[in-house]
Amino acid sequence: MQQELFEDQELLQANETPADDTPLLSAKEKRARTDKILLNFTIALQMNLAKHEAQDKEEPFDLDAFCEQKGYSYEELEDAIEYLNESQEKLHLSWQSFEVPLEDKDLEMPGYPLPSEEAKLDFDSYLEDSPLFEIFDTATTVEQFSMITGGSFDDQIKEDGLLSFIEELFDETFDEDISFTLMNAFFWILFYNGDRWLSVRSYAIEMLKLFPYPIQSHFVQTHTFIEKFSRFTKRRLTTRGICSLKARPSSWEMKNGLYDIKGTGAFYSLLKPLSR
Repeated sequence: MQQELFEDQELLQANETPADDTPLLSAKEKRARTDKILLNFTIALQMNLAKHEAQDKEEPFDLDAFCEQKGYSYEELEDAIEYLNESQEKLHLSWQSFEVPLEDKDLEMPGYPLPSEEAKLDFDSYLEDSPLFEIFDTATTVEQFSMITGGSFDDQIKEDGLLSFIEELFDETFDEDISFTLMNAFFWILFYNGDRWLSVRSYAIEMLKLFPYPIQSHFVQTHTFIEKFSRFTKRRLTTRGICSLKARPSSWEMKNGLYDIKGTGAFYSLLKPLSR
């Protein structure tokens, strides 16, 4: 529900800004246009909420009752639905790419090998029998993870297996239809760049560049994704031996992903990308 509300807000913002070729409007026409957009947005939002309430009660959504209760005509409802459909189409098109903000340009990671478009189709894969990486699930690798974590997760790794232990870090934090894409994307970027201290924000930006649509369809606001991935990296990945912290981040640094990490020896003992 919260995700849909974020999307609704993004739809409103997208439609408040006219296209470059929109004719100049008078003040009265601008007010009328804004009022129409706000009405459509309000109806669409209220209809979404009503549909969810009906789902929660396991009842069918009653369109007639909704119009009567809210005092909307069918014409107004049709206009709102058309507005919603057009706005969603615009939003989805904008998710096909990611434009790095000017203030983040110096955080990009140029020069590392990018996966091919064909390879990107496999980025939702499990680590076992991965089409992206050669995996070394050996006693030596397990020992390295045990050493770097002080044995804190030995029982869990022994019970679940190292690969499942790592996969669950992502699967328990992110929606299941994007968790492995994030995992594989991060591991790909970390393998090539994790030999030096770089900010988590840099990794998040590169992930957005590689997979703009999957990520932005779950995180409409870029800062929301960066903050969640930053907190996840600090709390889960650095404590489980995937990467190391250069220094303990402040709350502001963690919120904005502005703290540095490197790949660990344990991580580099686990996998290497196949040539794709």
